Amino acid sequence: MSGALLVFSRYPRLGEVKTRLSPNLSPAACLEIHQALLLDTLDRVAALRVAQHLFLADCSDQELREFARAHSLPETLHLHRQKGQDLGERMWNAYQEVSLSRDQIVFLGSDSPSLPLSRIEDALAQLEHFPVVVGPVEDGGYYLLALAEPRKELFYDIEWGTSLVLEQTLSKLGGGEYFLLAPWYDVDTKSDLHRLEQDLTGEFEGFPRRTSDFLQQKKW
Repeated sequence: MSGALLVFSRYPRLGEVKTRLSPNLSPAACLEIHQALLLDTLDRVAALRVAQHLFLADCSDQELREFARAHSLPETLHLHRQKGQDLGERMWNAYQEVSLSRDQIVFLGSDSPSLPLSRIEDALAQLEHFPVVVGPVEDGGYYLLALAEPRKELFYDIEWGTSLVLEQTLSKLGGGEYFLLAPWYDVDTKSDLHRLEQDLTGEFEGFPRRTSDFLQQKKW
């Protein structure tokens, strides 16, 4: 067995995605940037030599299949609906499903389109030495969580969506049990969009063209 990358995101539905940007963006623009971030993430990680899975929340099986067809997602991408009451339960259920055939599991969000792909490769490499690898975001959450063994406790009794996620996650681990990657950021606010716009002035592996096109339209 080897590793698997699980991209976690929400189904792109009008009025239900990127709502933290709604003071600055219309619902249609929130939907557009969410979808751009998601599709760019899938394009970028396709270059990695690891089994790839997409887990979407708040959708039906039919909507999941139609989304894949509409955007010509590769047949090698495994499609799943997220199942569970909250994010932690949905992540644990996904871990249990994929770990039947893979022994290293990497969870990745879709809100960091300028994240160096080397961070994901580093996470997989560090799983040879640590059971848990975490990529922290600056607002107190994490952009990546990688596991080399079942750690159910990391998915429960966490205040998801708050600045306490990283702290509460690490509190469940001993000092020698995890490796911290360098911090990065998620795109959640207008200031994040400005920061991302600056990041995208340079060139790097897996350039997120849809997100860049959105930013150039200045809808925010």
